[in-house]
Amino acid sequence: MSGTIGHWLFYAIQKLRRSQSLDLFSQIERTPYLDQAQIQEIQWQRLSKLLDHAEKNVPYYREMFRSLGIRSSDVRNLDDFSKLPVLTKDIIRERQKDLIREDVPFESLYKHHSGGSTGVPLTFYRERNYVDVAEAGTYRNWRQSGWQPGEMVAFFWGGDKRFHEMPKWQFRLRQHLRRIYQFDPFFSGPREMDEWLKIWPSVGARIAHGYASTIARFCEHIEKSGKFIAPLRGVFTTAEKLFRSQRDTISRVFGCNVYDCYGSSEVQNIAAECRKGRMHINADFVVLETEQSSLGLANQAKPFLVTSLWNYAMPFIRYRNEDCGSLIEGNCDCGNSFPLMELNISRVSDNFVLPNGRVVHGEFFTHLMYGSEGISTFQFHQTAPDHITIWVVPSVESADARRRTLLSAVAQITALSPEKLTVEVRETDNIPLSSTGKHRFTRSDVSQSAV
Repeated sequence: MSGTIGHWLFYAIQKLRRSQSLDLFSQIERTPYLDQAQIQEIQWQRLSKLLDHAEKNVPYYREMFRSLGIRSSDVRNLDDFSKLPVLTKDIIRERQKDLIREDVPFESLYKHHSGGSTGVPLTFYRERNYVDVAEAGTYRNWRQSGWQPGEMVAFFWGGDKRFHEMPKWQFRLRQHLRRIYQFDPFFSGPREMDEWLKIWPSVGARIAHGYASTIARFCEHIEKSGKFIAPLRGVFTTAEKLFRSQRDTISRVFGCNVYDCYGSSEVQNIAAECRKGRMHINADFVVLETEQSSLGLANQAKPFLVTSLWNYAMPFIRYRNEDCGSLIEGNCDCGNSFPLMELNISRVSDNFVLPNGRVVHGEFFTHLMYGSEGISTFQFHQTAPDHITIWVVPSVESADARRRTLLSAVAQITALSPEKLTVEVRETDNIPLSSTGKHRFTRSDVSQSAV
């Protein structure tokens, strides 16, 4: 499909969706290349507007400012801002209703869940505008590789079961019209990757985006096949830690730069790598700080505090997202004036290899707990191809809801494999953290060397 046709299809679909993302993209595309003073002014204007909104329309923040004896207008610089209280996951769970704006109908908001990398997914809310802004930020990330709106994107992301129920021709037509072709990490064994490789030339992807582990495994599969793959403009990894060996494999097979992107379900588009391999904070999307009390790590990594400048439905202000890293002084010679950071600790998600050879990305299991009640923390632990244990730390409330969630999870997991798969549920008082201080919500002891 020619670039011109793809371009017009892309714009037409966006119009049908009533999305503002392309208009927003045109507004923000050049922001990283302004001088630093201009970028700081844009960031401060957005932060001031957010704080004013939070004080007027969000009960939690109105109470917070009153308890401090100040108004939002008294926060006149980032030093003042750094003295505001930290927002934690526990506070969000305890005060969820008070953190939602009260000046719009609740029914107009969109419900979302976090990935639960620290033990239990959070439930939070957004407005449609945030979705459009997030898309615009993604387009800006892609643009630095040379991607043009309308060029096909290979999207390695957990699929909707409706896609698998469609006839193949209908699914493929839909993907080409949307200009994003989805490859499902929840179905990513050798057989599925053979099919991916078979259809790859007809997809016509110019860039790829998605889970680092799945893209790296697909690249290994391509190398084993001995088939030639046309180079891509760039590959963008996200949602989990990108390891050096994965970066090297992806770059070698697809013949392009690998751009690691950093964000979360709660706050998207926090940072992205440039063509020089340095990670820039999207200063027009977030204010990123590090908490002064370090974890005592040898590399001096500190917990991040992130403020989303675009989520007015449920503002995350000085939110400790429990990732760790460092803010880096200095400039990058790539032309991007956004400040620099380094990510030291982030999410690690294991793939599960089932008895029938199917490989399932860990995100599948986390999704089973979205919106769950009666569960304080959890972990899916695969000890053998045919055995998975769901470890659960129960909370005191909603025993019936917990039972329903776990029965549903067991049923959906056993349905993954036609061969016998034992799923055991065990309750515990505590699930130990990893050596990096993170909760492993999926953990597999099964070797993937044969996959």
